[in-house]
Amino acid sequence: MLALALVIWIAHQIPPAHGQKEFHGADSVFEMQGVAMIWAILKGLDEDDSWVYIRIIKSGSGPFPFQSYSVEAIDPFTNEKEQVVKKTGWEKESVVKATRSSFKDKPGRRILFYKGPAGTQEKPAMAVFYMSIPDTTPEFLTEKQLEEYFGKVIERLKKH
Repeated sequence: MLALALVIWIAHQIPPAHGQKEFHGADSVFEMQGVAMIWAILKGLDEDDSWVYIRIIKSGSGPFPFQSYSVEAIDPFTNEKEQVVKKTGWEKESVVKATRSSFKDKPGRRILFYKGPAGTQEKPAMAVFYMSIPDTTPEFLTEKQLEEYFGKVIERLKKH
């Protein structure tokens, strides 16, 4: 119960940008407003050789409200930020990759979504904040297993 209270307190310490909708991502598969984020880990010999993947895809069949995204690493205690992915345009599927050890000092990730294209100045329209790598994130020993997992999750999301 104390851990839950701490998570809620920390989440409220990180203010959303003006006018944006901010959601707390807690699961390794998260879908909101036509966007899905799927987390997985490609296990290496140690933390520096293990890779955390976040696959970001368009989900749903309706009009897509976002043209670009960016990703920040955040220390939830000091609110210190580091840009992991600069504002970039959408591809069919976008993949954000980082070593597992990169989550040590800045464990939080904020994925920001923008209505305008890359290269434009604007505030994000939506953000999804993760305190760290979700506990439910599966780990794989080979890229083939990782890609098979992503494929199965994407197929499951298409059926909804």
